[in-house]
Amino acid sequence: MPRLSVLNHPVHPILQAIPASLLPASTTFDVLARLGRDDEGLSKAAHYTSIFGLVGAAGAAATGILDYYEIKNRPVRRVALYHGLTNVALIGSYVLSLRRRQDHKADGPALALSALGAVLTGLSGYLGGELVYEHGVRVGEDDDGIPGAS
Repeated sequence: MPRLSVLNHPVHPILQAIPASLLPASTTFDVLARLGRDDEGLSKAAHYTSIFGLVGAAGAAATGILDYYEIKNRPVRRVALYHGLTNVALIGSYVLSLRRRQDHKADGPALALSALGAVLTGLSGYLGGELVYEHGVRVGEDDDGIPGAS
């Protein structure tokens, strides 16, 4: 499969910033709404940041899958698989949280699902960092083929 890049930079790290920032932000808005300050406005903010975060997650997932198929090293590919499965779980938790909302407001289970998604976002970021910083996945090569040197 072809590598998807823009100006010689992988696209997945660019797109992952959207769900990695918006989805936990929606959890924060939900918590603040539960604390009682402007609960209607914060609930709407949580609702819409969840939607935009999930749309961004679709792009990040698509580009992440392309990157996954470029990995030949089996132990590294296993880490990438765990990273991807964690993302599936966190997307699922945010989708379920979104579906439970009534008038944009998160009930107890919706808030718990949102919090689970935020925790899984941290785990996914850790695994993604391991792929890049420990294993050099999608890190450039110089003329000698040394990862990360370019």
